[in-house]
Amino acid sequence: MEVLGIGPLEFLLVVLLALIILGPKEMQNAGKTLGKNLNKLVKSDVWKVFRQTSEKIKYLPNELMREAEMDEHKIAHESRLPAHPKSVPPPGEETLAEPPKIVPPAGVKPPTIENIPTPPLPDEHQHG
Repeated sequence: MEVLGIGPLEFLLVVLLALIILGPKEMQNAGKTLGKNLNKLVKSDVWKVFRQTSEKIKYLPNELMREAEMDEHKIAHESRLPAHPKSVPPPGEETLAEPPKIVPPAGVKPPTIENIPTPPLPDEHQHG
């Protein structure tokens, strides 16, 4: 486990050197002073801003991917829309477009008027 790039053996070496240089009494005072200053730092507004910024940076790749995905969906949706919508004539005006032609499948002859059977007319004298 490394903290700030310092492993457990390096940390032990730093503590031993501080104990030798400062002595046991000064080491206790230095620890108290360091603890008070760290407590002030953690409770300060600067630390809150630092934490918020680090959280934003931590999740920045996810946000960028989400935004890129939204942009891709938007571009895909826009490409499916027609470039020029069909114009609708004003009310009262008719278009002069030809009606669609119905083409029978290959090999099938369209019916002629002679081939279409006519239904019998209802008899006016028979009422039941």
